[in-house]
Amino acid sequence: MRKTLLTGLLLLLLAACGDQQPEIPYRKVRFTVSIPSTNLNYVGGYEYFTGGVSGVVVYRYDIANFMAFDRACPHDWEEGGRVEVVNSIFLYDSLCGSMFNILDGTPVGGPSKGSLRPYNAVMEDDFMLRVFN
Repeated sequence: MRKTLLTGLLLLLLAACGDQQPEIPYRKVRFTVSIPSTNLNYVGGYEYFTGGVSGVVVYRYDIANFMAFDRACPHDWEEGGRVEVVNSIFLYDSLCGSMFNILDGTPVGGPSKGSLRPYNAVMEDDFMLRVFN
């Protein structure tokens, strides 16, 4: 009985390890953006930038709040999976089919179980946005 229980526990542990996704490496992100010179000039606008692991996407949620995420998909970033904005409400990785909420980076569909890596996006004044981790 005890041997069967230990064997079952070991099999369960091995199965759980198979579901883990590779962790996205840390990259220092620090840049400023002139808001009027981009699509971030209006609510619902978004823009792609270099940096991070697979680039950074910044989305303007309202007049004073911005969301910023690494474009690396947690499920397949090692194979080049990265997200793009779809209908200004989702971020989608066409490589694996994962979809994420643009407001918080959480997965809403597809195989990815992890959220997108967020970055801070803070307005320094009415014209400049600072993105950093």
